[in-house]
Amino acid sequence: MKSFWRFLLRKNLPPDILCRLKFGVFGLGDSSYAKYNFTAKRLYKRLLQLGANPLVPLGLGDDQHDLGYDAAADPWIENLWSSILRFHPLPVGIEPLSKQYKIEPRWNVVSHFSTIKEESRRPHSIYSYIRKPSDFVATVIENSRLTSSDHFQDVRLIKLKCPNQKYNPGDVVSLRPRNLDWKIEEFRQVLSSNGVDIPPETIINIREKDPEISLPDVLNYELTFQQLCTEYFDLMAIPRRHTFQLLAQLTDSELEKEKCLEFTSAEGQQDFYTYTCRPRRNIVEVLQDFPHATKNLTLEVLLDIMSPIKPRDFSIASSYKAHPDEIHILLAVVKYKTKLTKERFGLGSNFLAGLKKGDEITAWIKKGSFKFPQESDVPVIMVGPGTGVAPFRNYIFDRYVENNSNKKNLFLFFGCRYKEKDFLCKSDFKQIYDSHKLNLITAFSREEEHKVYVQDKIRDNKQLVWEALENNAYVFVAGSAKNMPQEVRKTFIEVCQECGHLSLEEATKYIEILEKTGRYQTECWS
Repeated sequence: MKSFWRFLLRKNLPPDILCRLKFGVFGLGDSSYAKYNFTAKRLYKRLLQLGANPLVPLGLGDDQHDLGYDAAADPWIENLWSSILRFHPLPVGIEPLSKQYKIEPRWNVVSHFSTIKEESRRPHSIYSYIRKPSDFVATVIENSRLTSSDHFQDVRLIKLKCPNQKYNPGDVVSLRPRNLDWKIEEFRQVLSSNGVDIPPETIINIREKDPEISLPDVLNYELTFQQLCTEYFDLMAIPRRHTFQLLAQLTDSELEKEKCLEFTSAEGQQDFYTYTCRPRRNIVEVLQDFPHATKNLTLEVLLDIMSPIKPRDFSIASSYKAHPDEIHILLAVVKYKTKLTKERFGLGSNFLAGLKKGDEITAWIKKGSFKFPQESDVPVIMVGPGTGVAPFRNYIFDRYVENNSNKKNLFLFFGCRYKEKDFLCKSDFKQIYDSHKLNLITAFSREEEHKVYVQDKIRDNKQLVWEALENNAYVFVAGSAKNMPQEVRKTFIEVCQECGHLSLEEATKYIEILEKTGRYQTECWS
Protein backbone atom coordinates (compact mmCIF):
# COMPACT_ATOMS: atom_id res chain seq x y z
CA MET A 1 0.00 0.00 0.00
CA LYS A 2 2.84 2.39 0.83
CA SER A 3 4.50 1.86 -2.57
CA PHE A 4 1.16 2.45 -4.32
CA TRP A 5 0.66 5.69 -2.38
CA ARG A 6 4.20 6.85 -3.16
CA PHE A 7 3.54 6.11 -6.83
CA LEU A 8 0.34 8.19 -6.81
CA LEU A 9 2.13 11.16 -5.24
CA ARG A 10 4.90 11.33 -7.85
CA LYS A 11 4.81 14.80 -9.41
CA ASN A 12 5.98 13.71 -12.85
CA LEU A 13 2.98 11.46 -13.57
CA PRO A 14 1.00 12.45 -16.70
CA PRO A 15 -2.58 13.59 -15.96
CA ASP A 16 -4.08 10.72 -17.96
CA ILE A 17 -1.95 7.84 -16.65
CA LEU A 18 -4.98 6.21 -14.96
CA CYS A 19 -7.51 7.01 -17.70
CA ARG A 20 -8.35 3.31 -18.14
CA LEU A 21 -8.97 2.77 -14.42
CA LYS A 22 -12.50 2.68 -12.99
CA PHE A 23 -12.63 2.97 -9.21
CA GLY A 24 -14.67 3.52 -6.08
CA VAL A 25 -13.51 4.90 -2.74
CA PHE A 26 -15.33 4.46 0.57
CA GLY A 27 -13.70 5.85 3.71
CA LEU A 28 -14.29 4.92 7.34
CA GLY A 29 -13.93 7.79 9.79
CA ASP A 30 -15.28 9.76 12.73
CA SER A 31 -16.63 13.25 12.07
CA SER A 32 -15.65 14.42 15.57
CA TYR A 33 -12.04 14.50 14.36
CA ALA A 34 -10.64 17.48 12.48
CA LYS A 35 -9.20 15.28 9.70
CA TYR A 36 -12.39 13.31 9.17
CA ASN A 37 -11.85 10.74 6.40
CA PHE A 38 -8.82 12.71 5.24
CA THR A 39 -7.13 9.74 3.54
CA ALA A 40 -10.23 8.72 1.57
CA LYS A 41 -10.81 12.30 0.40
CA ARG A 42 -7.18 12.72 -0.63
CA LEU A 43 -7.07 9.37 -2.46
CA TYR A 44 -10.29 10.12 -4.37
CA LYS A 45 -9.04 13.56 -5.40
CA ARG A 46 -5.64 12.23 -6.53
CA LEU A 47 -7.19 9.44 -8.63
CA LEU A 48 -9.35 12.03 -10.40
CA GLN A 49 -6.27 14.20 -11.04
CA LEU A 50 -4.61 11.24 -12.75
CA GLY A 51 -7.55 10.64 -15.08
CA ALA A 52 -9.24 7.70 -13.33
CA ASN A 53 -13.01 7.31 -13.74
CA PRO A 54 -15.20 6.96 -10.61
CA LEU A 55 -17.83 4.25 -10.70
CA VAL A 56 -19.64 5.99 -7.83
CA PRO A 57 -19.21 9.26 -5.91
CA LEU A 58 -16.90 9.28 -2.89
CA GLY A 59 -18.50 7.50 0.08
CA LEU A 60 -17.77 8.59 3.64
CA GLY A 61 -18.76 6.37 6.57
CA ASP A 62 -19.16 8.21 9.86
CA ASP A 63 -18.89 6.35 13.16
CA GLN A 64 -20.75 9.24 14.82
CA HIS A 65 -23.90 8.54 12.82
CA ASP A 66 -26.70 6.80 14.72
CA LEU A 67 -26.48 3.88 12.30
CA GLY A 68 -22.68 3.90 12.13
CA TYR A 69 -20.90 3.29 8.84
CA ASP A 70 -23.88 1.40 7.43
CA ALA A 71 -25.87 4.62 6.94
CA ALA A 72 -23.55 5.69 4.13
CA ALA A 73 -22.31 2.24 3.11
CA ASP A 74 -25.71 0.77 2.16
CA PRO A 75 -26.60 3.21 -0.64
CA TRP A 76 -22.95 3.42 -1.75
CA ILE A 77 -22.69 -0.37 -2.18
CA GLU A 78 -26.00 -0.51 -4.04
CA ASN A 79 -24.75 2.18 -6.44
CA LEU A 80 -21.41 0.41 -6.82
CA TRP A 81 -22.98 -2.91 -7.87
CA SER A 82 -25.37 -1.18 -10.26
CA SER A 83 -22.46 0.63 -11.86
CA ILE A 84 -20.27 -2.50 -12.09
CA LEU A 85 -23.11 -4.46 -13.70
CA ARG A 86 -23.53 -1.76 -16.33
CA PHE A 87 -19.92 -2.26 -17.43
CA HIS A 88 -19.74 -6.01 -16.76
CA PRO A 89 -23.20 -7.63 -17.08
CA LEU A 90 -23.62 -11.12 -15.67
CA PRO A 91 -23.68 -13.97 -18.23
CA VAL A 92 -27.08 -15.16 -19.39
CA GLY A 93 -28.66 -17.47 -16.81
CA ILE A 94 -26.59 -16.14 -13.90
CA GLU A 95 -28.47 -14.12 -11.28
CA PRO A 96 -27.07 -12.03 -8.40
CA LEU A 97 -27.09 -13.72 -5.00
CA SER A 98 -30.32 -13.28 -3.08
CA LYS A 99 -30.08 -11.12 0.02
CA GLN A 100 -31.38 -14.15 1.90
CA TYR A 101 -28.63 -16.49 0.77
CA LYS A 102 -27.44 -18.98 3.37
CA ILE A 103 -24.27 -17.96 5.18
CA GLU A 104 -22.05 -20.89 6.05
CA PRO A 105 -20.05 -20.82 9.32
CA ARG A 106 -16.51 -19.59 8.78
CA TRP A 107 -14.79 -22.37 10.72
CA ASN A 108 -15.15 -26.02 11.69
CA VAL A 109 -15.40 -26.91 15.37
CA VAL A 110 -14.67 -30.21 17.09
CA SER A 111 -15.48 -30.48 20.80
CA HIS A 112 -15.22 -32.98 23.63
CA PHE A 113 -15.31 -32.94 27.42
CA SER A 114 -12.08 -32.22 29.25
CA THR A 115 -10.45 -34.36 31.88
CA ILE A 116 -8.79 -33.30 35.12
CA LYS A 117 -5.40 -34.04 33.52
CA GLU A 118 -6.16 -31.80 30.55
CA GLU A 119 -7.38 -28.99 32.81
CA SER A 120 -4.19 -29.05 34.90
CA ARG A 121 -2.13 -28.31 31.78
CA ARG A 122 -4.30 -25.41 30.65
CA PRO A 123 -2.73 -21.91 30.93
CA HIS A 124 -4.30 -19.18 33.05
CA SER A 125 -5.04 -17.02 29.99
CA ILE A 126 -5.74 -18.02 26.40
CA TYR A 127 -3.49 -15.17 25.29
CA SER A 128 -0.54 -16.90 26.97
CA TYR A 129 -0.33 -18.97 23.77
CA ILE A 130 0.36 -15.95 21.57
CA ARG A 131 2.21 -13.60 23.90
CA LYS A 132 4.41 -11.19 21.95
CA PRO A 133 7.80 -9.89 23.11
CA SER A 134 6.20 -6.49 23.83
CA ASP A 135 3.56 -8.04 26.14
CA PHE A 136 4.10 -8.07 29.88
CA VAL A 137 2.15 -8.90 33.01
CA ALA A 138 1.21 -5.84 35.07
CA THR A 139 0.31 -6.16 38.75
CA VAL A 140 -2.21 -3.85 40.40
CA ILE A 141 -0.70 -1.92 43.30
CA GLU A 142 -3.54 0.58 43.76
CA ASN A 143 -7.09 1.09 42.48
CA SER A 144 -8.61 4.15 44.09
CA ARG A 145 -11.60 6.35 43.34
CA LEU A 146 -10.66 9.98 42.60
CA THR A 147 -14.16 11.47 42.44
CA SER A 148 -16.19 11.98 45.61
CA SER A 149 -18.64 9.26 46.62
CA ASP A 150 -21.62 11.55 45.95
CA HIS A 151 -20.47 12.39 42.41
CA PHE A 152 -22.37 10.67 39.59
CA GLN A 153 -19.19 9.54 37.79
CA ASP A 154 -16.76 7.02 39.26
CA VAL A 155 -13.29 7.97 37.98
CA ARG A 156 -10.39 5.88 39.21
CA LEU A 157 -6.62 6.09 39.37
CA ILE A 158 -5.20 2.63 38.74
CA LYS A 159 -1.51 2.09 39.42
CA LEU A 160 0.21 -0.93 37.89
CA LYS A 161 3.59 -2.39 38.77
CA CYS A 162 5.47 -2.85 35.50
CA PRO A 163 9.17 -3.56 36.12
CA ASN A 164 11.61 -2.62 33.33
CA GLN A 165 8.91 -1.08 31.12
CA LYS A 166 10.06 2.24 29.70
CA TYR A 167 7.75 4.79 28.08
CA ASN A 168 7.58 8.45 27.09
CA PRO A 169 5.01 11.24 27.48
CA GLY A 170 2.15 10.63 25.06
CA ASP A 171 2.55 6.86 25.04
CA VAL A 172 -0.43 4.54 25.46
CA VAL A 173 -0.87 1.32 27.44
CA SER A 174 -3.17 -1.41 26.08
CA LEU A 175 -4.97 -3.67 28.54
CA ARG A 176 -6.95 -6.80 27.77
CA PRO A 177 -10.16 -6.98 29.85
CA ARG A 178 -12.37 -9.99 30.58
CA ASN A 179 -16.07 -10.55 31.06
CA LEU A 180 -17.36 -10.30 34.61
CA ASP A 181 -18.56 -13.52 36.27
CA TRP A 182 -22.18 -12.39 36.55
CA LYS A 183 -22.34 -11.62 32.82
CA ILE A 184 -20.88 -15.03 31.92
CA GLU A 185 -23.50 -16.69 34.12
CA GLU A 186 -26.25 -14.66 32.48
CA PHE A 187 -25.02 -15.78 29.04
CA ARG A 188 -24.99 -19.43 30.12
CA GLN A 189 -28.49 -19.11 31.53
CA VAL A 190 -29.81 -17.73 28.23
CA LEU A 191 -28.25 -20.64 26.34
CA SER A 192 -29.35 -23.38 28.76
CA SER A 193 -32.90 -22.02 29.10
CA ASN A 194 -33.20 -22.45 25.34
CA GLY A 195 -31.83 -25.98 25.34
CA VAL A 196 -28.25 -25.12 24.34
CA ASP A 197 -26.18 -26.91 26.97
CA ILE A 198 -22.44 -26.40 26.55
CA PRO A 199 -20.60 -27.27 29.79
CA PRO A 200 -17.87 -24.76 30.74
CA GLU A 201 -15.20 -27.49 30.63
CA THR A 202 -16.00 -28.46 27.03
CA ILE A 203 -12.76 -28.64 25.01
CA ILE A 204 -13.02 -26.84 21.69
CA ASN A 205 -10.76 -27.22 18.66
CA ILE A 206 -11.38 -24.72 15.86
CA ARG A 207 -10.08 -25.33 12.35
CA GLU A 208 -10.01 -23.30 9.15
CA LYS A 209 -12.58 -24.32 6.58
CA ASP A 210 -11.47 -21.97 3.83
CA PRO A 211 -7.80 -20.89 3.47
CA GLU A 212 -9.07 -17.45 2.43
CA ILE A 213 -10.74 -16.98 5.85
CA SER A 214 -7.93 -17.11 8.36
CA LEU A 215 -8.37 -18.07 11.98
CA PRO A 216 -7.39 -15.51 14.66
CA ASP A 217 -4.13 -16.62 16.24
CA VAL A 218 -5.65 -17.16 19.67
CA LEU A 219 -8.24 -19.61 18.25
CA ASN A 220 -5.54 -21.85 16.79
CA TYR A 221 -5.16 -23.55 20.17
CA GLU A 222 -7.27 -25.97 22.14
CA LEU A 223 -9.60 -23.93 24.37
CA THR A 224 -12.45 -24.51 26.78
CA PHE A 225 -15.88 -22.95 26.42
CA GLN A 226 -15.24 -21.26 29.78
CA GLN A 227 -12.13 -19.58 28.36
CA LEU A 228 -14.03 -18.37 25.30
CA CYS A 229 -16.79 -16.94 27.50
CA THR A 230 -14.30 -15.25 29.81
CA GLU A 231 -11.67 -13.86 27.46
CA TYR A 232 -12.88 -14.01 23.86
CA PHE A 233 -16.63 -13.44 23.48
CA ASP A 234 -17.62 -9.79 24.01
CA LEU A 235 -20.82 -10.32 25.98
CA MET A 236 -21.51 -6.56 26.11
CA ALA A 237 -21.21 -6.06 22.34
CA ILE A 238 -24.05 -4.36 20.45
CA PRO A 239 -24.96 -6.72 17.58
CA ARG A 240 -24.42 -5.67 13.99
CA ARG A 241 -26.82 -6.40 11.15
CA HIS A 242 -24.84 -9.50 10.20
CA THR A 243 -25.91 -11.05 13.53
CA PHE A 244 -29.56 -10.85 12.54
CA GLN A 245 -28.81 -12.36 9.15
CA LEU A 246 -27.43 -15.41 10.94
CA LEU A 247 -30.32 -15.55 13.41
CA ALA A 248 -32.79 -15.41 10.51
CA GLN A 249 -31.22 -18.63 9.16
CA LEU A 250 -31.48 -20.38 12.52
CA THR A 251 -35.02 -19.59 13.62
CA ASP A 252 -38.03 -21.77 12.90
CA SER A 253 -40.37 -18.91 13.81
CA GLU A 254 -41.72 -16.90 10.88
CA LEU A 255 -42.24 -13.90 13.15
CA GLU A 256 -38.60 -13.94 14.33
CA LYS A 257 -37.34 -14.47 10.80
CA GLU A 258 -39.36 -11.55 9.48
CA LYS A 259 -38.06 -9.25 12.21
CA CYS A 260 -34.43 -10.36 11.70
CA LEU A 261 -34.60 -9.83 7.93
CA GLU A 262 -36.18 -6.43 8.48
CA PHE A 263 -33.21 -5.41 10.64
CA THR A 264 -30.79 -6.47 7.90
CA SER A 265 -32.53 -4.50 5.16
CA ALA A 266 -31.78 -0.92 4.17
CA GLU A 267 -35.45 -0.06 4.77
CA GLY A 268 -35.34 -1.42 8.32
CA GLN A 269 -32.35 0.59 9.51
CA GLN A 270 -34.37 2.92 11.73
CA ASP A 271 -36.02 -0.07 13.42
CA PHE A 272 -32.62 -1.72 13.83
CA TYR A 273 -31.28 1.46 15.45
CA THR A 274 -34.31 1.76 17.76
CA TYR A 275 -33.99 -1.86 18.88
CA THR A 276 -30.21 -2.19 19.30
CA CYS A 277 -28.12 0.98 19.07
CA ARG A 278 -30.27 3.53 20.89
CA PRO A 279 -30.97 1.42 24.02
CA ARG A 280 -27.53 -0.26 23.77
CA ARG A 281 -29.06 -3.75 23.76
CA ASN A 282 -26.23 -6.29 23.98
CA ILE A 283 -25.84 -9.66 22.27
CA VAL A 284 -26.93 -11.69 25.31
CA GLU A 285 -30.18 -9.74 25.53
CA VAL A 286 -30.77 -10.17 21.79
CA LEU A 287 -30.35 -13.95 22.07
CA GLN A 288 -32.87 -13.89 24.91
CA ASP A 289 -35.34 -11.98 22.71
CA PHE A 290 -35.06 -14.50 19.84
CA PRO A 291 -35.47 -17.89 21.58
CA HIS A 292 -36.44 -19.82 18.43
CA ALA A 293 -33.13 -18.86 16.84
CA THR A 294 -31.11 -19.27 20.03
CA LYS A 295 -32.26 -22.86 20.59
CA ASN A 296 -30.62 -23.83 17.27
CA LEU A 297 -27.24 -22.25 18.03
CA THR A 298 -24.12 -24.36 17.46
CA LEU A 299 -20.54 -23.62 18.46
CA GLU A 300 -19.75 -22.86 14.80
CA VAL A 301 -22.49 -20.23 14.60
CA LEU A 302 -21.67 -18.82 18.04
CA LEU A 303 -18.14 -18.09 16.85
CA ASP A 304 -19.63 -16.11 13.95
CA ILE A 305 -22.21 -14.27 16.05
CA MET A 306 -20.01 -13.27 18.98
CA SER A 307 -17.61 -10.36 18.58
CA PRO A 308 -14.15 -10.77 20.15
CA ILE A 309 -13.18 -8.64 23.13
CA LYS A 310 -10.91 -5.82 22.00
CA PRO A 311 -8.01 -4.46 24.04
CA ARG A 312 -8.61 -1.08 25.68
CA ASP A 313 -6.11 1.75 25.15
CA PHE A 314 -5.33 4.33 27.83
CA SER A 315 -3.06 7.35 27.77
CA ILE A 316 -0.35 6.72 30.35
CA ALA A 317 -0.94 9.16 33.21
CA SER A 318 2.33 8.54 35.04
CA SER A 319 5.87 9.66 34.26
CA TYR A 320 8.61 7.08 33.84
CA LYS A 321 11.01 9.56 35.48
CA ALA A 322 8.75 10.31 38.43
CA HIS A 323 7.15 6.87 38.79
CA PRO A 324 9.76 4.29 37.71
CA ASP A 325 8.47 0.75 37.18
CA GLU A 326 4.88 1.98 37.38
CA ILE A 327 2.14 2.80 34.89
CA HIS A 328 -0.88 4.84 35.96
CA ILE A 329 -4.16 5.21 34.10
CA LEU A 330 -7.24 7.36 34.68
CA LEU A 331 -10.40 5.32 34.22
CA ALA A 332 -13.95 6.63 33.90
CA VAL A 333 -16.26 3.74 34.80
CA VAL A 334 -19.03 3.40 32.22
CA LYS A 335 -22.48 2.90 33.77
CA TYR A 336 -25.64 4.50 32.45
CA LYS A 337 -29.36 3.99 31.97
CA THR A 338 -31.40 3.65 28.81
CA LYS A 339 -35.06 2.74 28.29
CA LEU A 340 -34.14 -0.85 29.13
CA THR A 341 -34.73 -2.02 32.70
CA LYS A 342 -31.15 -3.07 33.38
CA GLU A 343 -28.35 -0.54 33.77
CA ARG A 344 -25.77 -0.51 30.97
CA PHE A 345 -22.17 -1.41 31.81
CA GLY A 346 -18.96 -0.88 29.87
CA LEU A 347 -17.12 -4.22 29.72
CA GLY A 348 -13.58 -2.86 29.91
CA SER A 349 -14.06 -0.12 32.50
CA ASN A 350 -16.08 -2.25 34.91
CA PHE A 351 -13.61 -5.12 34.71
CA LEU A 352 -10.71 -2.77 35.43
CA ALA A 353 -12.59 -0.96 38.19
CA GLY A 354 -13.04 -4.29 39.95
CA LEU A 355 -9.35 -5.21 40.00
CA LYS A 356 -7.83 -5.66 43.45
CA LYS A 357 -4.31 -5.13 44.72
CA GLY A 358 -2.16 -8.03 43.52
CA ASP A 359 -4.36 -8.87 40.52
CA GLU A 360 -2.52 -9.35 37.22
CA ILE A 361 -3.41 -8.24 33.71
CA THR A 362 -1.70 -8.53 30.33
CA ALA A 363 -0.49 -5.20 28.97
CA TRP A 364 1.70 -3.66 26.28
CA ILE A 365 2.88 -0.14 25.46
CA LYS A 366 2.27 1.68 22.16
CA LYS A 367 3.18 5.04 20.76
CA GLY A 368 0.35 7.52 21.13
CA SER A 369 -0.53 10.28 18.71
CA PHE A 370 0.90 13.10 20.86
CA LYS A 371 4.44 14.18 20.08
CA PHE A 372 5.67 16.56 22.76
CA PRO A 373 8.57 18.94 22.03
CA GLN A 374 12.04 17.99 23.22
CA GLU A 375 13.07 21.60 23.88
CA SER A 376 12.44 22.66 27.48
CA ASP A 377 12.20 26.38 26.68
CA VAL A 378 9.29 26.00 24.24
CA PRO A 379 5.89 26.98 25.71
CA VAL A 380 3.38 24.12 25.91
CA ILE A 381 -0.37 24.72 26.25
CA MET A 382 -2.37 21.68 27.37
CA VAL A 383 -6.17 21.54 27.33
CA GLY A 384 -7.48 18.45 29.13
CA PRO A 385 -10.92 18.38 30.75
CA GLY A 386 -11.84 15.26 32.73
CA THR A 387 -9.77 12.15 32.00
CA GLY A 388 -8.31 14.04 29.04
CA VAL A 389 -5.73 15.29 31.52
CA ALA A 390 -4.06 11.83 31.66
CA PRO A 391 -1.30 12.35 29.03
CA PHE A 392 -0.56 15.78 30.49
CA ARG A 393 0.02 14.40 33.98
CA ASN A 394 2.70 12.24 32.35
CA TYR A 395 4.36 15.17 30.58
CA ILE A 396 4.05 17.63 33.48
CA PHE A 397 5.67 15.21 35.94
CA ASP A 398 8.46 14.55 33.43
CA ARG A 399 9.23 18.26 33.22
CA TYR A 400 8.87 18.67 36.98
CA VAL A 401 11.39 15.93 37.75
CA GLU A 402 13.82 17.37 35.20
CA ASN A 403 13.37 20.78 36.87
CA ASN A 404 13.00 22.54 33.51
CA SER A 405 9.46 23.93 33.71
CA ASN A 406 7.95 27.17 34.97
CA LYS A 407 4.68 29.09 34.91
CA LYS A 408 5.77 30.98 31.81
CA ASN A 409 6.17 27.97 29.55
CA LEU A 410 3.85 25.25 30.90
CA PHE A 411 0.09 25.86 30.85
CA LEU A 412 -2.66 23.42 31.81
CA PHE A 413 -6.32 24.25 31.20
CA PHE A 414 -8.27 21.67 33.20
CA GLY A 415 -12.05 21.43 33.35
CA CYS A 416 -14.56 19.45 35.41
CA ARG A 417 -17.89 20.03 37.13
CA TYR A 418 -16.97 20.71 40.75
CA LYS A 419 -13.76 21.69 42.50
CA GLU A 420 -14.40 19.33 45.41
CA LYS A 421 -16.02 16.41 43.55
CA ASP A 422 -14.22 15.66 40.29
CA PHE A 423 -10.99 17.67 40.20
CA LEU A 424 -8.81 14.75 39.09
CA CYS A 425 -5.28 14.47 40.53
CA LYS A 426 -5.85 17.77 42.33
CA SER A 427 -3.04 17.32 44.88
CA ASP A 428 -0.51 16.43 42.14
CA PHE A 429 -1.18 19.52 40.07
CA LYS A 430 -1.45 21.78 43.11
CA GLN A 431 1.96 20.59 44.33
CA ILE A 432 3.59 21.48 41.02
CA TYR A 433 1.62 24.73 40.73
CA ASP A 434 2.69 25.78 44.25
CA SER A 435 6.32 25.20 43.30
CA HIS A 436 5.86 27.67 40.40
CA LYS A 437 6.51 24.96 37.79
CA LEU A 438 3.05 25.05 36.21
CA ASN A 439 0.42 27.60 35.25
CA LEU A 440 -2.78 25.79 36.24
CA ILE A 441 -6.02 27.33 34.98
CA THR A 442 -9.25 25.57 35.99
CA ALA A 443 -12.85 25.68 34.79
CA PHE A 444 -15.61 24.33 37.04
CA SER A 445 -18.76 24.15 34.95
CA ARG A 446 -21.34 23.64 37.72
CA GLU A 447 -20.11 25.99 40.43
CA GLU A 448 -21.38 29.24 38.95
CA GLU A 449 -24.71 30.44 37.65
CA HIS A 450 -23.38 30.27 34.10
CA LYS A 451 -21.50 27.19 32.96
CA VAL A 452 -17.77 27.76 32.53
CA TYR A 453 -15.74 25.50 30.26
CA VAL A 454 -12.06 25.26 29.30
CA GLN A 455 -12.67 27.32 26.14
CA ASP A 456 -14.03 30.15 28.32
CA LYS A 457 -10.83 30.11 30.39
CA ILE A 458 -8.73 30.18 27.21
CA ARG A 459 -10.72 33.24 26.14
CA ASP A 460 -10.23 34.86 29.57
CA ASN A 461 -6.46 34.34 29.23
CA LYS A 462 -6.29 35.24 25.55
CA GLN A 463 -3.31 37.59 25.81
CA LEU A 464 -1.27 34.99 27.69
CA VAL A 465 -2.23 32.36 25.13
CA TRP A 466 -1.42 34.59 22.16
CA GLU A 467 2.02 35.51 23.53
CA ALA A 468 2.76 31.80 24.00
CA LEU A 469 1.66 31.04 20.43
CA GLU A 470 3.88 33.81 19.10
CA ASN A 471 6.75 32.26 21.06
CA ASN A 472 6.35 29.01 19.09
CA ALA A 473 4.09 27.28 21.64
CA TYR A 474 2.74 23.78 21.12
CA VAL A 475 -0.95 23.17 21.80
CA PHE A 476 -2.32 19.79 22.92
CA VAL A 477 -6.04 19.06 23.30
CA ALA A 478 -7.32 15.80 24.82
CA GLY A 479 -10.69 14.58 26.02
CA SER A 480 -14.19 13.69 24.90
CA ALA A 481 -14.82 13.98 21.17
CA LYS A 482 -18.25 15.61 21.49
CA ASN A 483 -18.21 19.41 21.25
CA MET A 484 -15.07 20.23 23.22
CA PRO A 485 -12.37 19.85 20.52
CA GLN A 486 -14.28 21.97 18.00
CA GLU A 487 -15.13 24.64 20.61
CA VAL A 488 -11.51 24.82 21.80
CA ARG A 489 -10.22 25.14 18.23
CA LYS A 490 -12.78 27.84 17.51
CA THR A 491 -11.64 29.72 20.64
CA PHE A 492 -7.99 29.58 19.57
CA ILE A 493 -9.03 31.08 16.23
CA GLU A 494 -10.85 33.85 18.11
CA VAL A 495 -7.72 34.50 20.21
CA CYS A 496 -5.70 34.87 17.01
CA GLN A 497 -8.26 37.31 15.63
CA GLU A 498 -8.53 39.47 18.73
CA CYS A 499 -4.93 39.51 19.96
CA GLY A 500 -3.16 39.01 16.65
CA HIS A 501 -5.49 41.38 14.78
CA LEU A 502 -6.06 38.76 12.08
CA SER A 503 -9.12 38.29 9.90
CA LEU A 504 -11.17 35.11 10.33
CA GLU A 505 -9.54 33.65 7.23
CA GLU A 506 -6.03 34.58 8.43
CA ALA A 507 -6.66 33.25 11.96
CA THR A 508 -8.04 29.96 10.60
CA LYS A 509 -5.00 29.63 8.35
CA TYR A 510 -2.74 30.35 11.35
CA ILE A 511 -4.22 27.40 13.29
CA GLU A 512 -4.16 25.16 10.21
CA ILE A 513 -0.42 25.82 9.84
CA LEU A 514 0.07 24.89 13.51
CA GLU A 515 -1.81 21.63 12.85
CA LYS A 516 0.25 20.81 9.75
CA THR A 517 3.54 21.48 11.54
CA GLY A 518 2.57 19.45 14.63
CA ARG A 519 2.21 22.45 16.92
CA TYR A 520 -1.55 21.92 17.40
CA GLN A 521 -2.38 18.31 18.21
CA THR A 522 -5.68 16.71 19.21
CA GLU A 523 -6.36 13.31 20.77
CA CYS A 524 -10.02 12.66 21.50
CA TRP A 525 -12.31 9.69 21.93
CA SER A 526 -16.03 8.94 21.76
